[in-house]
Amino acid sequence: MSLASVVDRLAPEGDGFVIEAPEDWAQGRTLYGGMTAALIYEASRRAQGALPPLRSAQFSFIGPAAGKLRLTSTLLRQGRSSAMVAGECFNEEGAAARALFVFGAARESKVAHNDLPAPPAPAPESCGPFRKEGANAPRGFWNNFETRLAAGGRIFETAAPRPEFAVWTRFLDPGAVDPVTALLAIADCLPPAAMVHFPAPAPISTVTWTVDIAHTPASADAWRLLWSRSDHAGEGYSLQSMTMWDAEGRALAVGRQAVAIFA
Repeated sequence: MSLASVVDRLAPEGDGFVIEAPEDWAQGRTLYGGMTAALIYEASRRAQGALPPLRSAQFSFIGPAAGKLRLTSTLLRQGRSSAMVAGECFNEEGAAARALFVFGAARESKVAHNDLPAPPAPAPESCGPFRKEGANAPRGFWNNFETRLAAGGRIFETAAPRPEFAVWTRFLDPGAVDPVTALLAIADCLPPAAMVHFPAPAPISTVTWTVDIAHTPASADAWRLLWSRSDHAGEGYSLQSMTMWDAEGRALAVGRQAVAIFA
């Protein structure tokens, strides 16, 4: 099911929107985190009307996003050039995720620099697949993306020098969808970088995710280079850095995640 098809299923109800969590985008017993984030953003965008571009978002993943989901939003503050919006996702038993969005209009500034160069990477066509293919391919949300390893290790590659990878990624079928909705839906699709050093498969769960947007892409269907590195892991948690570039090497977003690991 394309990203656009999922978004189109959002239906107004009461003070928000409802949707049945699509199994094609599941990760275990819950909706994939990037899709949960994208749906909260899309519902907030529709509910609040005209807003400046999204600049930053913070997500807390509280419980499983499964079954019938209800998405609501609250305008916390509206200034002359910025707005803050809180978004929530509820399952049938309670809170599943919460978000805080910061929107801001562009303005002239004497300060401009960019120290987010894309790492050296072969073209996607020259890279091998990141995930297992065929009968051993993972099910669920993975099947909505094409992923090719550009640098670093694969998961369970314990001999890799660092828990880090850069992976070319694109939707197999995004459909016609808001580019920022698509950015959120793709930015979280890779496994935690700490899994490079996992000795065997084990459960993981993203706890928090912060996304800061450097540049809003014009479309949803192009290759993105996603980089992720576990900066620290211990006591059952990994802290990781993430960056996304377009195919021209322009930084689109940077992020941080805290991930619970059970290895």
